[in-house]
Amino acid sequence: MNTGAQIYRNSSSSIDKNIVDRIYKDGFLIAQYGLYMKRERDYKTFKVPVDAGFSCPNKDGTIDTRGCIFCPKMGRPISVEYCNIKYSLKDQIETQVKQNKEKGIGKFYVYFYPGTNTHGTPERLKELWDYALSFEDVIGISIGTRPDCLEDEKLDILENYVKQGYEIWIDLGIQTMHDKTLDFLNRKHSSNDIRRVLIECKKRGILVCGHIILGLPDESWNMMMETSKMLSDLEIDALKIYPLVVIENTELEEIYWKGEYKSLDEKQYIHLVSDFLEHLSPYVIIQRVSKDKVPDEIKISPEWSLRRLRILNEVSKELARRNSKQGSKYKK
Repeated sequence: MNTGAQIYRNSSSSIDKNIVDRIYKDGFLIAQYGLYMKRERDYKTFKVPVDAGFSCPNKDGTIDTRGCIFCPKMGRPISVEYCNIKYSLKDQIETQVKQNKEKGIGKFYVYFYPGTNTHGTPERLKELWDYALSFEDVIGISIGTRPDCLEDEKLDILENYVKQGYEIWIDLGIQTMHDKTLDFLNRKHSSNDIRRVLIECKKRGILVCGHIILGLPDESWNMMMETSKMLSDLEIDALKIYPLVVIENTELEEIYWKGEYKSLDEKQYIHLVSDFLEHLSPYVIIQRVSKDKVPDEIKISPEWSLRRLRILNEVSKELARRNSKQGSKYKK
């Protein structure tokens, strides 16, 4: 394993509130991940997305075969060429590290991306994580997964990496903190599963970036603001916020064509994200406020552009128009 990781780390396993305060002092209205990283360390970092061939227990029959209603039955195409199971894990990491070093990137995280990346035995997962951390200039890993696939034994392994000086992130599919909606989405886990993971990761120094969807069927404005407050009170480290996108070959597509669900328009979404951020703790780092580009050939709705930077700029403008910022309405 790359024992030099400790010399690359210049932060503790938590968000530094002093750095976040400086972001706001500099006039920014959102605690953006990129701004935070520039202030926290003197080198550029990049997440190397890799496909390690994981399935999902909600699709492979472990707990169900339907999957979530918004998830394509055969999976979604990944836009990064080398995040592909047709390449070995070695080739995926080495190729992307080389490409990004040429762009001036200094250090890297390996991001286990497609599928539920803790859906395996602890022994197999440790083997993969050890291998990813063995590469020079890799300072940590980020693991995309579900709240019901992080048993204590797996978290204990990750905690040991934290103790060695690595930065460990869980990219956690949350979507909402309301059980009624989770059931409708066929998530097959509860809000209590989410709470447990957040509490256990916090105890172990494992950072968590939650994925949230706004505009879910039958979720009221109050319910979405409650999700914002609950995650803030649980001291989640970061969030990725998305609009609900209707993709072909999903149960959501069927609901959409029946007229039982209507996507938010762009203005509605920008206002909703702004509301959500106002009710969120100012110390939750925002990694994004929209999705990666969904290929046009499989996107049904919404029709407006999902480009992350454009939506971020529009949300920032809306907060400025309100003379507001992230956390302005949050009360612990």
